[in-house]
Amino acid sequence: MGRTVSALSRSYVRLTGAYCLLQGVYWIIDAVAMSYATPILEARGFSGTQIGVISGGRFLSLMGFQFVLGTFADRKAARIPLKYILSVLTVLAVFASVLLLFSSDNFLIAFVVFLLFGATINCLLPLIESLSIRYMDSGLTMNYPLSRATGSLTYCLACALTGLMTERWGLGSAIGLMIGMLLVFELVNLRMPPEGSENAGRSPDPKQGSGSGKRFLRKAHSTGWVLIHCRAYRWFLVECFLIFAGYDLNMAFLIDKVRNAGGGNREYGLIFAAVGLAEIPTALLFHKIRRHLSIRTLMAGFGVFCTLRALATTGSGSCGLMMVSQLLDAPGMGVFYAGSVYFVMETVPEEDSTKGMSLINLIAVGAANAVAYILAGILKDAFGLMPLMWISCIVSTAGIFFGGLMWRSRQ
Repeated sequence: MGRTVSALSRSYVRLTGAYCLLQGVYWIIDAVAMSYATPILEARGFSGTQIGVISGGRFLSLMGFQFVLGTFADRKAARIPLKYILSVLTVLAVFASVLLLFSSDNFLIAFVVFLLFGATINCLLPLIESLSIRYMDSGLTMNYPLSRATGSLTYCLACALTGLMTERWGLGSAIGLMIGMLLVFELVNLRMPPEGSENAGRSPDPKQGSGSGKRFLRKAHSTGWVLIHCRAYRWFLVECFLIFAGYDLNMAFLIDKVRNAGGGNREYGLIFAAVGLAEIPTALLFHKIRRHLSIRTLMAGFGVFCTLRALATTGSGSCGLMMVSQLLDAPGMGVFYAGSVYFVMETVPEEDSTKGMSLINLIAVGAANAVAYILAGILKDAFGLMPLMWISCIVSTAGIFFGGLMWRSRQ
């Protein structure tokens, strides 16, 4: 018995460590790919409208590929490990990053590169999250919130470091960092433990809140079935769309607000670092928080705090106040990223878990970002920065209503 407990403990530590490393490296990549996209494009002379079209195209690309990847991954779960899908996407992301590094102010090349980013980098996260669900549903134990804390920490450090790097060596250094981290991600991913069906049927750790261990024995439902029968999940998707649209409208041209306040790339990086820093305690304490609040309450509340963060950021007149405003991300996006996996596990059948995570990414990161960035570029050029940011607060406020509908839903 002692040897069995010891083996399980070692397995828990190994799997948690490996998954933390995978999440940690991914969020370094995301820090550059998302937070520094606008500064990189502005430095190459693109207008607000052009940046909106390029970024919007990226997220439209994500929407198309995310749907296909989510459906494919669920249907082929017993035969094709997620790590192989992740590996192919990573290789394509490296190619796109190299192309961006050596291109200059060519609009068409930039548009194609960001289409590839949408199909690769932005599609990685829900697959990484689905990997954790497969581990837990197959009976393996791991500390998922710790991995989210690791991702927030590396995001925080990467944003601060990239701000300092670009201040000294230019924005090309940020792209170089992203290429290096993509290569590291590929190595880490290929060494991840298998998540295959040989573990199915084991009793999962009750602390994980995972399913019955029969994930690979059931046939996945269609997307339409999930949207019709999982009412709480459906309202959650609407909430996510509006909250993320408001968030991205608010942050799309934050670099200009930073410059208006007398800051530069360094201050811009520190503001985004504050976002990652705020999310760390939420991830570390998430299991304790769940003892007092249901996952539906937490997912309804995240929209409220995201809206408050948008209002505080918009009303801030200095870089210091903008940094402090990001601390509201702890109960906002911090709760979303730490809890969305558990929300899917509670509201969507186990066999549709990859589809469930992919749809959230498609709606929240894909559709919301596409609409937000296209509108952000147009609104900024037409009305200016501050009207754009106040509009973002209105959009985010609308998301709170649908979060309430999700919270009240019984299905």
